[in-house]
Amino acid sequence: MAQMTTQSINDLPDSDFAYIEPGGSKDSTGRTVPRELRHFPVHDAAHVRDALGRAPQSPFGGKAMPKIRAAAKKFGIDAGDDSSSSSSSSRAESLGPYTRSFPLEDISVRTTRDGRIVEAYLAVFNTRSKPIRDQDGEYTEDLDPVIFNRAISDARPQGSRRNWLTGVFYNHAMTLYGTPSEMFSVPVAVTQDLATDGRGVRATDKYHRSQLGDEIVEGLESGAIPGYSFQGQFRRSSPAIPPGGFRKNHRTGELPHVRRMESTLKEYGPTPWPAYDEAAVLALRSDSLMAAMMKDPDLAMRMLATFRDSAPVDSLPLPAAPDERGSAPGDSPPARRSGRSVKQEIDAARAAFLLRYRR
Repeated sequence: MAQMTTQSINDLPDSDFAYIEPGGSKDSTGRTVPRELRHFPVHDAAHVRDALGRAPQSPFGGKAMPKIRAAAKKFGIDAGDDSSSSSSSSRAESLGPYTRSFPLEDISVRTTRDGRIVEAYLAVFNTRSKPIRDQDGEYTEDLDPVIFNRAISDARPQGSRRNWLTGVFYNHAMTLYGTPSEMFSVPVAVTQDLATDGRGVRATDKYHRSQLGDEIVEGLESGAIPGYSFQGQFRRSSPAIPPGGFRKNHRTGELPHVRRMESTLKEYGPTPWPAYDEAAVLALRSDSLMAAMMKDPDLAMRMLATFRDSAPVDSLPLPAAPDERGSAPGDSPPARRSGRSVKQEIDAARAAFLLRYRR
């Protein structure tokens, strides 16, 4: 949505707003004063989409929705009906958060005096997902470019608050089995900035100077950690989620496609599970890490031991994982050198990941 100045919005006529509070007066141009009584400009498609996302959280939303929906129809925007929108919103709240992961297409790492700054996309717009099966049914989806407008605005530092209201965690503070991880429950970085561009949402994060933070950044640079992921609740989707969720067309087998229009943003961070259509494990543009690992085999083995607990690699057993008889083994044996070079060890681990989990 193109940014408009306050003056530009003030210059709009009253007819371009979905709701005007009572109690004001008209100026010589016929516009309501004070201007703050006018809510939800709907003069173009971008502002209509924004109004659709903000109205459910506003005390004036109920009164504004009829005009917002009329504007949506004018611009060809699917706003759903009142009942389905309400049902979809309450259903999303009751069934908990959603998680979406994306491959790392571009990443930059720079070192500062008090930490390493990582820039990467946590979400990508206008990209069709692989088939999804979750609480909303079975479908494919993509993300509208306005999906995080409100979430980013709400999370941004403001007033006396200097920090972003977002957390940065590895794998959403979970093990690969979906159970809480004590190690990963500590934030690995702090948000420096969140910004949208034509591609997606680009996060700038300062990673803590710690062993875990260093190993995660090294994994991002090497490609051992291949994606970023966000967690939140989808507030609005097009089309609205039907009762019972989305289902395949019983005649053609085609999956319905959903465009996610608004989402909260609870937390995000690196993930071993890039889940969108182009989610190959991408080799990132960094030769310096491999050179360092060739000189320091102990560094490579520490990384392999760490990612043994956070990435599904066949060659290294996971601690506390049930064995084939269903019993929990004791401590996993320490990582052992196989006689292969460090580069061969890393390549073997990545190949095992791909062979087992790439579908």
